Amino acid sequence: MSTFSTDAFSLEYRPDLGILIGRWLQALPPPALQGTYQAMLSAARKNDNCRFWLLDLRRRPLAGPDLNEWFRDQFSPQVAAALEGPLFTAYLAGPHQRLAAESAEMELHLRHAATLDSYPLFYDDEAEAMSWLKDQQERAGIKVRDSATTR
Repeated sequence: MSTFSTDAFSLEYRPDLGILIGRWLQALPPPALQGTYQAMLSAARKNDNCRFWLLDLRRRPLAGPDLNEWFRDQFSPQVAAALEGPLFTAYLAGPHQRLAAESAEMELHLRHAATLDSYPLFYDDEAEAMSWLKDQQERAGIKVRDSATTR
């Protein structure tokens, strides 16, 4: 697994929300990008197999064919097995990424993800993305600790 700089990627688990948040702060070469996904899986496993991820892609390009292939063929099946339930991912994408996010290739990628119990959606608004993740938690019967009651 590649290492990456915290100047390039930030990763945070929010126990008050039950959501894992990854933010790419700059473009990374494919090996380092794969390393960030592996770090997310490791963090998810350490935090009750967290299956609700917010991933901010706005400061990096959307993945190219090689990374999409790795994600589809290697990483997605690994995630499905490791987290013991479907993965819900809200991707934040900027206007400059809209064409790639709405492409036929991405549509195929998203359909394939659903066959692996992975449900990704693209958003341009973080509040809407968080709302969708909270809805998915409720539908899955996941109770998130209220930070006000745990203090």
